[in-house]
Amino acid sequence: MVNSVVYHSEAIGITVAEALTLPCLTNARLIAGHNGAHRWIRVVNIMEVPDITRWMRGGEFLLTTGYPIRTDSEALTQLVPELSRHGLAALGIRIGPYLKESPPEMLAAADRLNFPVVEIPGDVTFNDILAEVLGTILNRQAVELERSEVIHRKFTSVALKGGSQRELIAALAKLIGLPSALLDAQGRTVVSSGSPPGEDCPAETCPIMAGGTLHGHIAVWTYGAELAPHQLTAMEHAATVAAMAVAQERAVVSRERRHSTLLLMELVSGRAVDREEMLRRVTAMRWNLDAPRAAMLVELSGPEGVLRIAEQPLEDRLMRAARTAAGADTIVWGLERALALLVGPGRSLAQVCQAVHDRLQRLCPEANVRIGCGRVYADFTDLHRSYQQAGEALALGRELHADGFVLRHDELGVYRLLYQLPQAELRRHVDEALGPLIEYDGAHKGSLLRTLECYLRHDRNGVATAAELRVHYNTLRYRLGQIERLTGEIEHHPMSRLQLEIAVHAHRLVAGATARPREPAPRPARDRRRNGARPRAARPAAP
Repeated sequence: MVNSVVYHSEAIGITVAEALTLPCLTNARLIAGHNGAHRWIRVVNIMEVPDITRWMRGGEFLLTTGYPIRTDSEALTQLVPELSRHGLAALGIRIGPYLKESPPEMLAAADRLNFPVVEIPGDVTFNDILAEVLGTILNRQAVELERSEVIHRKFTSVALKGGSQRELIAALAKLIGLPSALLDAQGRTVVSSGSPPGEDCPAETCPIMAGGTLHGHIAVWTYGAELAPHQLTAMEHAATVAAMAVAQERAVVSRERRHSTLLLMELVSGRAVDREEMLRRVTAMRWNLDAPRAAMLVELSGPEGVLRIAEQPLEDRLMRAARTAAGADTIVWGLERALALLVGPGRSLAQVCQAVHDRLQRLCPEANVRIGCGRVYADFTDLHRSYQQAGEALALGRELHADGFVLRHDELGVYRLLYQLPQAELRRHVDEALGPLIEYDGAHKGSLLRTLECYLRHDRNGVATAAELRVHYNTLRYRLGQIERLTGEIEHHPMSRLQLEIAVHAHRLVAGATARPREPAPRPARDRRRNGARPRAARPAAP
């Protein structure tokens, strides 16, 4: 793994050590704070008043004769800590008539803080130092500005020509003369130029940010040396160009996704469509609709309800995971609060549904994954039926299951019919058929209703029912006797038995609707066009 550091730009200047090599400071001596000789000087100033630090902004080489504080020993002692705290580069002291020597306390503080203190000869004027040091800085700035202009033109040319990431990194490596690479958000090398060294070699990195999201880094291997300002500038320009490319790609993908979503919602809307026109449009999108397909709707719910999917960071990951699980030929698009798929049945539609559920559950372990799936249709003009069925299965599954589930439309059975009835009618039937059992269980903390449900589910097999309920067979016979006494005979009256079975299923629907508020059916995300209009597309039937 590359040992990288975070990118920070530095203003152009010279170090204290470099300043001491200038002619004006040839005879000057660094008398304290030797370990701070690498500090950057960006401007030179002269101390004329005791509270000079009020006007300091950092990076100054402060020159003084000591005159403003010559009689204040405490101010002399505190001067170095105060200057270091304000980020100054160094202190230059002229030893002469006002300050005979540098106070030992000051020099000790400078060594402790690694703050350079320079002793300036008496024959050197401050004007000479100002002129040479500032002149050197300005010359470097002019050179760096020229280099920056060359860098800007080079990267602008790459961007305007639509250059690839490889061309961008090659241009960077040539400009700065060091191995360079583009890393993804996980730190993996996407493209490189200049033979990057091994993992132990340190690298300087600059983040690639687009839309407030980190998309990767520009990395330069420095071999332990500090990068020059123009090299840092080149990195920054390269990161900006890479971020612009990412933003452009995201905009293109967003437009394409919006177009494909509108087309797919038109396909499954149920409105009459021109077959040849629709074939032309789906062929342009490179979708294969010749094979039989079924519609699938996926919801993810958490403690605060159904998660938003469309135009959220989770959308891309969910779409990739669903396509991986269902097959590369799967068509996937995001709705406001669901994921929609057109899947091939494969060897088994049930296996495809379960594979999608398991994959998304691993991706979002804290969420409940709900899947409703319609029937398979060979003709794409019938896919609106499958989409409607998927919506019914998803909505019905919410009523029957507390957590995640996979429910296909062909599994609904009698529930599909019961679901069409008004809640009031269902409650009336439940009260008429099961009311006495419900009242008895409530008054005696019993389980007659659960016993009846289990008995009917096992096709009136007493042994299997007793085993599931973990009760003695005689206990089961006693409970069944109470059920017949309260509701009528189960064994000898088919119509009575049928009514009880329907009432048991209706009770599950009623209980589920009472326990959880009904959630809206999946719908397309809002269209972000200027008029803000929502795409006109049919929705699955709401509960």
